[in-house]
Amino acid sequence: MNYTTLVADTSTAGSIKNAINYGRIDAEGILEEAQAWIYQRLRVRQMVAAENVTIADEATTASFPTGYLDPIHLGIPGYVNTIRLKDAEWFRSHLGWDESAALPEGTPTYWCDIGTTIQFNTKADQAYTAKMVFFKKPTALSADNLTNWLTDRYPSLVRRVCLMFAAEARKEWDAMDRAEIRALQTIDEIKVESDLAMRGLELDFGWEENP
Repeated sequence: MNYTTLVADTSTAGSIKNAINYGRIDAEGILEEAQAWIYQRLRVRQMVAAENVTIADEATTASFPTGYLDPIHLGIPGYVNTIRLKDAEWFRSHLGWDESAALPEGTPTYWCDIGTTIQFNTKADQAYTAKMVFFKKPTALSADNLTNWLTDRYPSLVRRVCLMFAAEARKEWDAMDRAEIRALQTIDEIKVESDLAMRGLELDFGWEENP
């Protein structure tokens, strides 16, 4: 399975138009919607990325890395191993504002996602390069990116979601519903499979071992 085949005409086996047996649908648009639908619902290890987050001198905010979906860890090497993520109510109520709502200067120790921006509990006392591990939206399939782990490992999911949107475009509601049910079942199966990758993982619940 690859991009070229998926968006090809009805005579090409494996294409969206061939699967729906109709040549007038927007295969490129359907594939784009299908990918967005999948990435709204799926979080697997292949989506985990590590990238820099630039914190400017005197900044209280920073931008998320491109493709950011969900956080896993944020820290500043050599300064603070973990900048802890807090909910908005806790974060705002624990800010050390002065009377003019200015934050104290220092190394950030807490952060919060407010308005799709990383908000820190301090005004940075210098420029920092933080490291974030997060779930990242994969690069979209295109003429310049023919395949990815989704097409290689989970082609059935791609096919079923594309069929769902193709059936919707054709107003074939029963076929759309059936394809959606199978797509959701496939996602549940992938989640179970993804959990197997944690075999042997040592989890830290903050408990101290008995001497």
